[in-house]
Amino acid sequence: MKSIQSKILFVVISGLLVMTFVVSAIAVTMTHEIMHQDADRILKNMCQKEAAYINDMLNDITKSASIIEHYATTELENAQALADEQYREKYVGKVETLFNEIALNTDGIEGFYLRLTRDYPTDGFYNIITDDKTIEAAVPTDLSLYPESDTENVGWYYAAVNAKEGVWVEPYMDRETGKELISYIVPIYSDGAFTGVVGFDIDFNYFVEHINNIAVYKNGYTLLYSKDMQTVYNHSPEYEESHSSKHPHTNASVLLHNGMTLELRADYKDIQRDIRPMMTQIVLAFILVLAVFILYTIVVTRKIVAPLKKLTAAVKGIVDGKTEVRLPTDSKDEIGTLSKVLEDTYKRLMEYTKYINALAYRDSLTGIKNRTAYDEATEELDKKINCANPSFGVLVADINNLKDTNDKYGHDVGNELIIHTAKILGETFKSSSLFRIGGDEFVVILENRDLEQYHTLLNKMDDACSADYISVNDKKIPVSIAHGVAIYDPSIDKVFDDVFNNADHAMYMHKQSMKMLTV
Repeated sequence: MKSIQSKILFVVISGLLVMTFVVSAIAVTMTHEIMHQDADRILKNMCQKEAAYINDMLNDITKSASIIEHYATTELENAQALADEQYREKYVGKVETLFNEIALNTDGIEGFYLRLTRDYPTDGFYNIITDDKTIEAAVPTDLSLYPESDTENVGWYYAAVNAKEGVWVEPYMDRETGKELISYIVPIYSDGAFTGVVGFDIDFNYFVEHINNIAVYKNGYTLLYSKDMQTVYNHSPEYEESHSSKHPHTNASVLLHNGMTLELRADYKDIQRDIRPMMTQIVLAFILVLAVFILYTIVVTRKIVAPLKKLTAAVKGIVDGKTEVRLPTDSKDEIGTLSKVLEDTYKRLMEYTKYINALAYRDSLTGIKNRTAYDEATEELDKKINCANPSFGVLVADINNLKDTNDKYGHDVGNELIIHTAKILGETFKSSSLFRIGGDEFVVILENRDLEQYHTLLNKMDDACSADYISVNDKKIPVSIAHGVAIYDPSIDKVFDDVFNNADHAMYMHKQSMKMLTV
């Protein structure tokens, strides 16, 4: 018959093996689960950030088109006045003069046009912007030669007519230039009567160049879908064919303002790559400690029972998901050693969890709060607006000439410009929350003293920008920030986005005035 000691040894050793396996399995499972969840969050945040950058490009175009549409509407006496040929020619000339100026100052424009109704099938203009930024006139399409069903030749015209509002035309190949284009067309009305359309043709490569620079882990890639979810652009088709069907992956997608969808994909193998060395160390540490502990248990079996019970209770706490677990470390034998290793492992796991959460809510370049944190903050403000009367304002800030800086001096210099901007905003608005929500766009939710003194602080920020610059070789690149502020008014603002839109509009007008000063 086996001795009590042998039975205890059998029970103790069996329990240790099971416990080690359980704790190791829990550590592996929890870490993988946390990694996958936070990887999804990080990928979503990255997709939102890149989509915000592309939407900024699209918004610049739609805002420019809105300015032209407004000008074309206000300059027209009425639809009947177009029947006078001299008046019609003078009207088209006025619109063309402003259109030329705005088109040259809007990035990505390949061509632009004004076309009147089919009553004047050849009146209007179609201008092309050459590579050296000069404007060349092209022959406008004769609208009377094609029926509405001819989408290849006049589909752009009837798309705006039928939509009765600004409409994006999906990518298509231009037969004359051989370039892939997308178009944005806005109909013009005078006293409710349709009088024509204005539109932009944009080089699709203007967006592709940015998409190609999106880094999604090591083997991730980017796709762009049309409105009917057909693939318009695939950053890495070779990867999709050879990997996507073999390895599980995660993805995040965001609907763009022109109806297309941006999607980022990442292989789970890439996400898990960084965690494997740590998991190997954890498993090896458990194996080593277990081996030492078993040898010592043979000698001091009776002393093991009490601390084992405490250790088992602590492990059960880990299994139950407790955030604070006290492991018995007062014992000076192998049980104490194992407890310390488990405690260190648990601390490392908690630290890693905090680190992953920090990545999900902090912008990696500037260290300030990112788009994910911004979305949660705006949700909380919307809740306060529904049940209280909060006092806050919104400052929207946009870096001027960031794309030009990236193109001329490289993205490292552009990143320095972003970092300087974040520093100036953070040092100016110290009692408010600062977010980076896009490539060159920041938002400050003004509260407390910053809200009361925002006029003074804006002047302080402008002075700081005037004194700040980035040196590249012998050139000084100024830190220039366009900004707009809106204060929450409960009588007109129903949700946070109402305040944001007012601030964004003010920022856009400020940016336009700054551009006019530099022209």
